[in-house]
Amino acid sequence: MKKKKLEKWLLLEASGELSLRQLHRLGRELAASEEARILRQELGRLRGSILLPEVEPSPWTVARIAARLREERRPAFLFSNAWKPALALAACLMVAVGIFNFHGNPAFSSVAVAASGVDVWNDPLERDLSRLESQIAAISSDSLDIVGM
Repeated sequence: MKKKKLEKWLLLEASGELSLRQLHRLGRELAASEEARILRQELGRLRGSILLPEVEPSPWTVARIAARLREERRPAFLFSNAWKPALALAACLMVAVGIFNFHGNPAFSSVAVAASGVDVWNDPLERDLSRLESQIAAISSDSLDIVGM
C-alpha cells in the first residue's frame, strides 16, 4: 500500500470512518509493514497531545446556535431596490408611447388638437409667413441661405 493511502486510512481509522473491509485490510498492512506501525504510533502520539476542552457549552446555547444557523434569511424589502425596475418600466413605456404616437395612427394627435379647439390646418398667419419666406428667398442670393437664419 502506498504511503499516502496508508496515511489516509490511518486518519479514517482514528475518526471511526473506516469500513469493516478496509479495517481488515489495514490490519493486514500493519502486520506486514514496520513502517505502517511506526506511522500509526506517531499518529497516536499526536492525537494524545491534543488538549480537548473540559468545558462544553450548555445545551441551550448549542440549540440557539443551531436554530440561528437553520433559520432562513428572508431578504428585506428595500424601497430603493424597487425604484430601478419601476424606472426602467416607465422609460420603456415612454419609448413605446413615443414610437407609437410618432409612427402610429395619426388620429390620436388630431383628436387631441380637435379637443383643444385649435384648428391646425387653417392657420390665419400662414399666408403672411409664406409671403415673408418668399421675400427672404428673393433677397438672398443663395436659396439655401435662408436655412441658416
